[in-house]
Amino acid sequence: LGIKKIHDKRIEKTNQIGMAIGLAWTPVGGDILNIETTVLQGKGELILTGHLGDVMKESARAALSYTKANMKKLGIKANAFDKRDIHIHVPEGAIKKDGPSAGVSIISSLVSAVTEKPVSRDIAMTGEITLRGNVLAIGGLKEKTLAAKRSGIKRVIVPKKNEADIQELPKEIKQSLEFILAEHVEDVIKHAIVR
Repeated sequence: LGIKKIHDKRIEKTNQIGMAIGLAWTPVGGDILNIETTVLQGKGELILTGHLGDVMKESARAALSYTKANMKKLGIKANAFDKRDIHIHVPEGAIKKDGPSAGVSIISSLVSAVTEKPVSRDIAMTGEITLRGNVLAIGGLKEKTLAAKRSGIKRVIVPKKNEADIQELPKEIKQSLEFILAEHVEDVIKHAIVR
């Protein structure tokens, strides 16, 4: 994923509809990713921008498939996708981004945009998702949580399968962040979306 100084990143001052904060690993440490989704009139297409790699594009497609297959469970109206395009964008388009761990951020941003309910601005997240909505383990937890701490994030959603890795984190990270463990997409949505 792209290399950029953490302090250059902007954390919104208010909860935003269609915007979630993801955590990324880079060769020089952790970083945060703002993931934006908007819904517009169209033909039912998925538009992906922001210089995304193939794996991240697959995560976006999996997020959309899961969302469409579980609309009722997620509180989405039956006609929410009729004659509408979904545009998912990860800013800083000059920097290539890839990897599966943005899945939970993408689906949070997507569900937020479709339901018109904001994502909490003080929460960041990492985790791969499956078509059944399971949240899979990720790597680079130390670097990702350091990025969250430096960015002023208060809560972090991580896969339950990474629970043992939390114990290995430095004391100052464990004391400054609230960890929310997610086994399933529903765990993520419950904490990320402001009701």
